[in-house]
Amino acid sequence: MDRDNTAKLFIRLTPGMLRPQSGRGYANEFHGGPETLLRWLETQLGLPVASFHQADRITEFAAVLDGLEDSIIAESMTADRWATAAELLARRDELLLAGWDGLDSEALPDIVRELARAAAGKDFVFPNEAKRLQQVMDALDVGQTLPAHCCWLSDAAEKWPLQWRCVLERLTTETAVRPAPQGPANSSLLAAQSVLNGGEIVTAEQDQSFRYAHTRSQSAAIEFVVAALAGSADTLSTTVICCEDDNLASRLDACLYRVGLPTTGASAWSRAHPVLQVLPLSLALCWEPVDPQSLLDFLTLPVSPLPRKVASRLAKALTQEPGLGSKSWEGEVADLCAPANDEDGKIQGRIDDWLLCDRTAAGGEISARSVRERCSLVAQWAAGRAKLLGDEVDADQNLIGALLVAAGQASLLGQLVESQGSALSEPQLARLLEEALGRGVETISFIETDGGPVRVRSLAEIDGPCDRLIWLGLGTGEASRCRWSANQRRELWAAGIEIDDGSNELSSLRAAEVRGIGYVKEAVLAVLLPQDLDKRWHPVWLAIRTLLSDDDIEQPPVFEDLIAAGTTDSLSPFCFEYQETDIEPPQMQRPLWDIPAELLTDRDSVSASELQDRLGCPLKWTFNYQARLRPSPIAELPSDFQLKGTFCHSVLERVFDGGRPLPTVDEAVTEVLTEFDERLPLDAAPLAQPNRYFERQQLRSEMENATRVFVETLASGGYRIVGIEVELVGEAFGKSLNGWIDCLAERADGTQAIVDFKYGGRGKYHSLIEDGEAVQLATYAYGQSTADGVFPAVAYLVLSDGLLYTPSGSPVEGDGNRSVINAPAIQDVWQQFSNAIMNADGWMTSGNPVPARPLQQTSDWPDGVSIVLDEKLKPANVQPACKHCEYQRLCGLQETN
Repeated sequence: MDRDNTAKLFIRLTPGMLRPQSGRGYANEFHGGPETLLRWLETQLGLPVASFHQADRITEFAAVLDGLEDSIIAESMTADRWATAAELLARRDELLLAGWDGLDSEALPDIVRELARAAAGKDFVFPNEAKRLQQVMDALDVGQTLPAHCCWLSDAAEKWPLQWRCVLERLTTETAVRPAPQGPANSSLLAAQSVLNGGEIVTAEQDQSFRYAHTRSQSAAIEFVVAALAGSADTLSTTVICCEDDNLASRLDACLYRVGLPTTGASAWSRAHPVLQVLPLSLALCWEPVDPQSLLDFLTLPVSPLPRKVASRLAKALTQEPGLGSKSWEGEVADLCAPANDEDGKIQGRIDDWLLCDRTAAGGEISARSVRERCSLVAQWAAGRAKLLGDEVDADQNLIGALLVAAGQASLLGQLVESQGSALSEPQLARLLEEALGRGVETISFIETDGGPVRVRSLAEIDGPCDRLIWLGLGTGEASRCRWSANQRRELWAAGIEIDDGSNELSSLRAAEVRGIGYVKEAVLAVLLPQDLDKRWHPVWLAIRTLLSDDDIEQPPVFEDLIAAGTTDSLSPFCFEYQETDIEPPQMQRPLWDIPAELLTDRDSVSASELQDRLGCPLKWTFNYQARLRPSPIAELPSDFQLKGTFCHSVLERVFDGGRPLPTVDEAVTEVLTEFDERLPLDAAPLAQPNRYFERQQLRSEMENATRVFVETLASGGYRIVGIEVELVGEAFGKSLNGWIDCLAERADGTQAIVDFKYGGRGKYHSLIEDGEAVQLATYAYGQSTADGVFPAVAYLVLSDGLLYTPSGSPVEGDGNRSVINAPAIQDVWQQFSNAIMNADGWMTSGNPVPARPLQQTSDWPDGVSIVLDEKLKPANVQPACKHCEYQRLCGLQETN
């Protein structure tokens, strides 16, 4: 290396710094784009520029634009002030770099004249690139000198913006010599490099220097690349991996680490870091009605402002009744904040600060004060948490960094909001939040290790010779478009403003990419990923594709197929070793399970659902009640069907519970709808969101119809409501019988009726009654039967359809609103059900295997089991006992991949 004091600058028009070549450091040598050169100039001339966020410039410029009167941009500013200011600021920066003096002229396009009028006489605090360049030229004009230097330009000076050309004229510049393609002589790689440099297009067969392959999955591609690297460890340090996808590069590092190879230190910028979600989620809670999904996401953050116990219990309440302020929610808050659990009131204070803020109706404007307070709360929490973690001996530095980034984002958003006026709409706040979040936080899972491959995001980052290139992913993003129309560019050029249509920057990028691939000396492996098919082809790859034969283009080798055929050496020199392993088959379906009888103990109590499981699938019963196997406690909101059923139950309970006289139909409807409207945002908040209006109205109409049928039937039958959600206290099989009856009604003569509420599925419940299989109703009725064996009348009320089904053998009396189905008395159903249980219960005490009856042949079922299982089940369906079963992977009904 030349050891004189001459600064060496290798500069191109494409932005971005270039990393040193493998095994080489730079001393007084700089490689990069315009920003690298500008920083060097400012450093040498003593012109430091304080760091600032682009949002600061947009905020400042937006305030300038606010002063325009009768402007053509007035409507845009009203519709989206931030986006308009950001777009116009970018245009103004381009104009100033292209030689515009900032003055108004009739020859200029209208939008440029507006920019001139807005900025006239204004002195901006935050400098743009053109102003920084002007300061450099002013310093040189007054006699300051630059140290000895030579600036090698990869792109001709005339391709640079005019303002930059004026600076380049003051420098010692040379035209960088384009390196000659370095592929092996007479190789396909050299042919590809030559074509990229304008050479003749000829068909080239794949050889040791160039390989093209396809993969059906990202995971397969990663495993293949790592295996190939492991197979040629001596070339690791001279191998470059070009991977545009940051997440894929991080996964590649994880695989390298797993097999013991040096990692590349791939980093990914992401807003998905849990710490960065505190700000947007806490702001989402400022709107009314509160979105329960946002609230649940906030409560389940792994790093949360709320204590873990508090957050998990509130999240559990949401899974039962998804709404802030529901009965479940208020119960959990009352318990958490009880004096015994919250003596100093800190828990109550945390809940109040984070969850009980002032709210704005959806569609309205939120006060800037409320947003600033929210941002301040997040900033204080994040900065405080970072400080506490920093005092720990083995502190997680990545987490501390993320917390500091979150604090900075919250502070920035507070500043942005402060400059926007007294109130903001939801879209305006979302726009500012987008700007404040930026790229998120950089995550580096594995450090860059000496002797490992070099990862670049673009071919343009390859700045020196390398032996091998693995190009992982041949698609790329869309190129940026010019901000100016063709007419506007003509007017600007006529006025002496040499605005670029984007072709100069694009040609510089392509030239840099061609230089990058030209540095490869031995071999290139191009890997087509599945997601590439949804992107546009990389232009460099499109040029290389012209050399391939039709067979190579249409039917490239596929990694998975090469492994299956044992022909992986066809991709030499990218070879690897592999082993064949027999895949262990998934859990087989076992109709009978050998479980020692001493592990099974009978229960002291029974319920309707427990008895159904015991008869329909003893294995399910064993997993649930004996082994006590439970699914992982992942909090999630109930499904829409479950939510509607639970909410409708709760509304009816609030209106009709208490044993008061039955109201008139109209009174009942009024009370139900009033309760519906009041409780929906609290107990079923997903349905209260603005985008669920029609669904909400439909449910309201269904509740009205069901209430009319329900009250008219009971009133005409002479019933009064004893209670809603009445606890069942009885005895069956010598054990206590437990459960809850949705509605218990009674006539003046003491005869009772049981009405079970179901949200939907009218065909199902019609069939259960008609076929004498309504075992749930039968169990409830048995529990409420009198000492002399008189059973109550029973019915299903299907809320979504406003239908009340009752069997002719045990009818709920009333008028024509009910549907009387020709079916046996409910006591007969109970008798069949109880007989079947006693007949089939021998597996518990006999030592025989525990049956998984849905997996057995129907001929192996004991007599009577068909009352809970379907003997004529269609192949595509599952038995009733299996529909909501959490053990399907254990029994083998559902295969495990």
